[in-house]
Amino acid sequence: MYKVLKVEELENPSQYKWFRTFANPCYGMNVKTDVSEVVRFSKERGTSFFANTLYLVTKALNSVDVLRMREVGGEIRLYDVINPTFTVMTDSGRFANAGFKMIEDYQGFYNETRRIIEEKKSQTSFDNQYNDSEDFDDYYITCLPWISVESFSHPLPDNNYESSSCARVCWDKYRMENGRYVMLLNVTVNHCFVDGKRLSEVFQAVQKNFDNAENLLK
Repeated sequence: MYKVLKVEELENPSQYKWFRTFANPCYGMNVKTDVSEVVRFSKERGTSFFANTLYLVTKALNSVDVLRMREVGGEIRLYDVINPTFTVMTDSGRFANAGFKMIEDYQGFYNETRRIIEEKKSQTSFDNQYNDSEDFDDYYITCLPWISVESFSHPLPDNNYESSSCARVCWDKYRMENGRYVMLLNVTVNHCFVDGKRLSEVFQAVQKNFDNAENLLK
């Protein structure tokens, strides 16, 4: 479900109008996050760090309303909820795209994530589309669990406002620094809807969820 908004109903209409003239209005931030509690919980329970992180990040993204805004077919839409899509390494060494409708319950989300990963592992062809619907009600998420990086950027289409309005997310391999586990998190957004303050709120929401993993991952 979504609500259609007029430009004048946006918090900053002039921001939208200015960046709407750009062929590529996207920008991103790379922020080091503390994932110590997520790592501890995952190891203690024998659960997937990726699935747990995917849940905590998706919940945080959905908690900031402008991260649920999309421009689709000339409409500005504010969705009630946005769904996770993510890449899966297949048995052939290629990547497949996966996703499902957002599940608020942690255990249901976790089980569906694990199920679809196992299903996709045997896939032999590459999906050249993240989104298989016309709603663009997804987050595009990937991770690099093999290396630690200092920054990350996403390939972005020019003059494709549906795709550009979908947030892109990536994180790298966590590592120990000063007695804590840290991980670089990139979130790339459309500047028509998301200014620096709102993107900062996204990272704050993610870190809050990471810190409260014990309570949220139940």
